[in-house]
Amino acid sequence: MELGIDVGGTKIQGAYLTGTDEVVLTPRMRTPASYEEFLSTLVELVETVAQQQGEPVMRIGLGLPGTCTRRRSLWVPNLPFLHERELAAELEQRLGAAVVLSNDAQLALLGEAWRGAARGRQQVALVSVGTGVGGALMLGGRLVRGAHGSAGAFGWLTLDRTHLPDPDHGFLELVASGSALAARGQQLDPPLTSYEVIAQARQGQPACLALVKEMGHLLGLALASIASLFDPELIIITGGLCEAFDLFSPWWREDLARYGAPAVRETPIVSALLGDKAAAYGALRAALSGADFL
Repeated sequence: MELGIDVGGTKIQGAYLTGTDEVVLTPRMRTPASYEEFLSTLVELVETVAQQQGEPVMRIGLGLPGTCTRRRSLWVPNLPFLHERELAAELEQRLGAAVVLSNDAQLALLGEAWRGAARGRQQVALVSVGTGVGGALMLGGRLVRGAHGSAGAFGWLTLDRTHLPDPDHGFLELVASGSALAARGQQLDPPLTSYEVIAQARQGQPACLALVKEMGHLLGLALASIASLFDPELIIITGGLCEAFDLFSPWWREDLARYGAPAVRETPIVSALLGDKAAAYGALRAALSGADFL
């Protein structure tokens, strides 16, 4: 059987297919803090699924929150113990199953193309806005990985050269992510969390509404740039900001119509259908298809 595994900064979740073509998600497990613990947790997950289903796991798709090749994890900022690891080979040695790696945002797009908002589409951009900003591209029905596996790193889009990013965070991530909104919320009087900022913006509180509007327009400029560069049929928004999609989307559409290339100004912007399950679905799809989509 095949198993998809989505590794996040705080949780790990698997996905597999039943005989009736239904996707089953495993209970979430805490992401460990060391490499050896991490390997042991993945082995435990795979062995548990194999035992429950009564057949061995033969192929695994593994999504990581960072940069990787199909075989090696390269740069995973939230899980530094995964930097420069021969991860696929080590798991294969322990499990006797074939393993393919990919970035989690790329797998989220693969999942949405399989059973979500991008089903039947050939040219799609996915923008993930949560703690940070990431993304993925599908052109001609195939994921674009790039030379180093980092295609779609939209958090590094620079919209204002007077505010240059630090080496580990791109400009857009610093000004228009969940972390950015949380940091700006703490500067208000009284200080507010990002959730409180959004809740009060919905009620029309002026300072919160101004803050959310500013962030919305920064993301809108980024979406206009992405659409103009790649001319997608569809832009999918995923990540924690999906919960406030209705609040932000009018500004996104306004900026896309104003600043995008003429041909892309009416490109649909939609919320991910699979939500935070998309990467697990995509990892399973990668396992089912080998490296064909990666």
